[in-house]
Amino acid sequence: MATYDPATSTNSTTETLSEEEPKRSPDGLFLFTVHMLIVNKLGHGTPLTLHCKSKNDDLQVHVIQYDQSFRWKFRPNFWGTTLFYCYFWWSGGRGAYDIYKDRRDHDRCTHNCDWYVTKEGVEGYTEENKNYGKKRRRDILFKWDETDKLTKGGEV
Repeated sequence: MATYDPATSTNSTTETLSEEEPKRSPDGLFLFTVHMLIVNKLGHGTPLTLHCKSKNDDLQVHVIQYDQSFRWKFRPNFWGTTLFYCYFWWSGGRGAYDIYKDRRDHDRCTHNCDWYVTKEGVEGYTEENKNYGKKRRRDILFKWDETDKLTKGGEV
């Protein structure tokens, strides 16, 4: 189940949420909470509208002003099939993309999945892991759909 906190979603920020210690479930498996962050970097005076969903959670439609963010958190399911997708639209483009796909993202953003929405498209960043010498970098770019129908973008 996803949790959306409107109090944190209106703050102007581009910082990632702090890393959280793993929680141990009663059956001994480690369950991690994933913190999602989507930041509007389209430019001053350019609002972004988004609507994110999973099979079980509808996070509703939100309008995010420049340099503000939308955040939510959830725990991926045991079967590795957790999927969140978002529809994005603004005056210069639109698109629908898988924003969290467990098979793609469970190693690239274990605790924090950061996405920046720019005029180029929706940019996904890997999570920095100092213990393994992994630096944060952009590894996914979903380009804006140039047609009237919503389509999925691609990975870089």
